[in-house]
Amino acid sequence: MNNKTVELLAPAGDFACFMAAVNAGADAVYLGGMKFGARAYAGNFSQEEIVEALRVAHLFGKKIYLTVNTLVKEKEMPELVPYMESLYKAGLDGVIVQDIGVLKTLREHFPMLSLHASTQMTVTGVYGAEFVKSLGVCRVVPARELSLDEITDIKQQTGLEIECFIHGAMCYAYSGQCLFSSVLGGRSGNRGRCAGTCRLPYTDESGKQLYPLSLKDMYTLSMIPKLIAAGIDSFKIEGRMKSPEYVAGVTAVYRKYIDRYLSEPDKKFQVAAEDEALLKGLYIRSGLCHGYYEAHNGKDMITIKEPGYGGSSNEVLEEIRKTYLEQKPVIPVKGTAFIYAGKPARLTLYTDALSVTVEGDAAGEAINRPLTEKEISNRLSKLGDTYFKPKTLTVYTDQRSFMTVKALNELRRKACTALEKEILSRDTKHVLPDLCVRTERARTNDCARENQLAVLVSTREQLAEILLFDKINMVYINADCFLQKKSDLETLMKQYHKQYFLALPHILRKRSWQYLKQYQTLLENGLFLGVLVRNFEEIQWLDRIDYNGQIVSDFTVYAWNNAALAVYAKYLDRITLPVELNRKELSLLSDKVSKEMVIYGRLPLMYSANCIQNTLKKCIHNPDVQNQYMLTDRYQNAFPVIQNCMHCYNILYNTVPLSLHGQLEKLQKTGLDVLRLDFTLENEKQTRAVLEYYINKTEGIKSEDINSKDINADFLWKDYTNGHFKRGVE
Repeated sequence: MNNKTVELLAPAGDFACFMAAVNAGADAVYLGGMKFGARAYAGNFSQEEIVEALRVAHLFGKKIYLTVNTLVKEKEMPELVPYMESLYKAGLDGVIVQDIGVLKTLREHFPMLSLHASTQMTVTGVYGAEFVKSLGVCRVVPARELSLDEITDIKQQTGLEIECFIHGAMCYAYSGQCLFSSVLGGRSGNRGRCAGTCRLPYTDESGKQLYPLSLKDMYTLSMIPKLIAAGIDSFKIEGRMKSPEYVAGVTAVYRKYIDRYLSEPDKKFQVAAEDEALLKGLYIRSGLCHGYYEAHNGKDMITIKEPGYGGSSNEVLEEIRKTYLEQKPVIPVKGTAFIYAGKPARLTLYTDALSVTVEGDAAGEAINRPLTEKEISNRLSKLGDTYFKPKTLTVYTDQRSFMTVKALNELRRKACTALEKEILSRDTKHVLPDLCVRTERARTNDCARENQLAVLVSTREQLAEILLFDKINMVYINADCFLQKKSDLETLMKQYHKQYFLALPHILRKRSWQYLKQYQTLLENGLFLGVLVRNFEEIQWLDRIDYNGQIVSDFTVYAWNNAALAVYAKYLDRITLPVELNRKELSLLSDKVSKEMVIYGRLPLMYSANCIQNTLKKCIHNPDVQNQYMLTDRYQNAFPVIQNCMHCYNILYNTVPLSLHGQLEKLQKTGLDVLRLDFTLENEKQTRAVLEYYINKTEGIKSEDINSKDINADFLWKDYTNGHFKRGVE
């Protein structure tokens, strides 16, 4: 017998799904309330329903984790603590969180509440896991793109509980790093309102209409032994938008095989064809895959053709309904009743683990006919309105007693209430993690002035053009440019006295650790004033190497509220503002921290482990080339996709650049420390044109007076977007 255990975690979009999960054998259920949850279009639970679900779950030894896994605006933060208060008191077992400000607030107000880092936090390795652990997280849901090897590293090196998805739909982008639906339609995935833009058809460069961004559903039933060996503590089923039949069917099948393996780990593990067929028939896209556990990417993970859905037969669905939906879960109980004339009636109910005894009214002497043992047993065994089911009931009576039906019913209700209370009072104290010890240092801000114009460059050609401008003093440089063959950037930089910042990769995985020593050497060579971080991995890595230069976060390190700003202020010298908030929402963020804002650049709509080039053509395996592929949507909008072969990820950019030149005067009045121009796909001429235009604008020259022949900036007011600066997201 194997002593290893693993939690089976099922989804619930409404109360029917919750009951289906409990009936089908889930150890825990994750669900969302009416606020702050990343499935805004699920049925979701009222406060009263969550409290009732907690009661039912705890009766059966189950747990409930609440999804508070959206980014939260400053104006919404006052609602958070009142929203959580009653649920915390009702015994909520844990909260799944994305927003660092939410994490901080919950830790301060509910210190014994278990906090789980959502997959929306994009934790991609040991460094990121260490960072969130230092903030009070006891469980991490890592990025779905991680391999079993990377997951094992997190488990062994941090000691955190690990929760991983094992079944269901998968996002094409790293969760939490997708703005596709947000930028195109205002429906933010970071707010639980994703429109599923990746599931739409796109035309490739050869003119074929395909579905290159639509991943097959994850299916890992045959991988259960490997997943358990990797150290995963909680197996998570995706599907808060799915039906009760789906929840029950998938949960029951995984329950069966998890238990089978744990009870007989040395026996050959095989999945029956009928069980596999059942799963494939429960709302599955065309084809299945094992996710990223054993592959970094691959065209066999993509549907390519239209992603249809399979459906179960009515017979299968009806069987699931009869087994798991129409029958409520029950706790078998035994009982002993004592009914003697002149003495209080006594009823004892007990389970395998505990018992309770209650007393009722005194029984009287029967005038005509005394109660028989069978009559007493029948009346006391009617537990239909509870979750208890009588297994046996032994009645002791003197054969001359009588009690009214009302008195017997009250005795039964009193005993059931006492037994439920006893079960729910069992110790469920949370164990908080040992927090990482971090040495805090004083942050500095050496910005020369408010509204300083800075640039970020992605190529050597862009850098060479920008260095010629004396009025640009702050330059962020893509770190990977220094790793390419025949890089002469350091020699070039030494010719110009600028404030240089090293811009680290957008995604940092274990495969990229091989470059960290080179990054560290660059940061120690005296050329760089600071570094631009894009994720938690990099913040923690810099702390690990005791870096003392300036640290600036990019907008992918989300800071939507002042609580988040307060956390980041301990680690960062300056914070780049998020791109999904509008002007009014941005104005509510504190002026006590140094802030930066991107006012020009193509917004990255997706970061993905999967590769468009590899899916539609073949992998080029060339880290020295910034290869580009174009996808065209139904409206003939062309989206450039850049392959980063050094770190093996793709970036899908918006079809037009963000440009806030029309809002520049308003922005300058807000007193931002830095206004940043991001250059990604621009060539030398385009880089020069944009830069000259913005330099003139920031110096107060009107647009109609900017007539340099070298400036071809017409596209700034023909093909551009204001992003969310005016509209924001829901």
